[in-house]
Amino acid sequence: MISFSSKDYYNESGTLLLAKGAPITLETLKKLQQYKGVDLSEVNLNCESERKKYVEQTRKLKERFNVTNDLVSDILIKILFESKHKPWWMYINTLSNYIDWVYTHSIDVAMISLIIAAELKYSKKSLMELGIGALLHDVGKLLIPKRILQKTHPLNEVEKIILSQHCELGMDSITGCSLSEASTNIIIQHHERLDGSGYPNKLKTEHISEYAKIVMIADSFDAITAGRPYRKARGPEEALSILKNQDEKFSNEYLEVLETILT
Repeated sequence: MISFSSKDYYNESGTLLLAKGAPITLETLKKLQQYKGVDLSEVNLNCESERKKYVEQTRKLKERFNVTNDLVSDILIKILFESKHKPWWMYINTLSNYIDWVYTHSIDVAMISLIIAAELKYSKKSLMELGIGALLHDVGKLLIPKRILQKTHPLNEVEKIILSQHCELGMDSITGCSLSEASTNIIIQHHERLDGSGYPNKLKTEHISEYAKIVMIADSFDAITAGRPYRKARGPEEALSILKNQDEKFSNEYLEVLETILT
């Protein structure tokens, strides 16, 4: 659902910045955030419909993973609904108004990543950094043509190359948004693989951040179990088996944690 302005926005000099009824896009958010005194309280995810969508999605995930710890949900709620004054929050808002499966996937990946990290006893600060990076891991897809993301048939080679650019596009997008290095590493590294076969930089184990090693598993697991417009979803046991059969690409330690959570 696209957000629309419910009022006129003016700068301190009285110049109209955004007219009532205009769609609120990433570019308008960037523009408005440059001006002091502009109240952006209406432009946020803290609304009943979004909360209901989030609650239902996380309920299903928590049941799926048999999670009873509320810390994971608390972290995500803080990121999604209580961070509207953070420079990076406008990307959360834009993702929520973009292609449904991209936003749903972003929440799923953040939740799965946090569940794994919570099992490993990460601190609240670390969970927050991991959660932000995981939620924004696909932010670069905002710059990928929708016709590619919504294609109902397998992508051709040119389309695959374009899609693979989303890691670097995402990294470029969040520059200047005051994200920690730990969070930004996730955005640029979540498609790297431990054996150096990933992208965009073909990094190997020692050069990939621990957070990215967690998120790459959560990302792949959710992509398999949730499916894509051109591919049917598979069950969690099959998805885990697929990842374990690629143990040269993914961390055995984190795969074992995921397996423990699922059983």
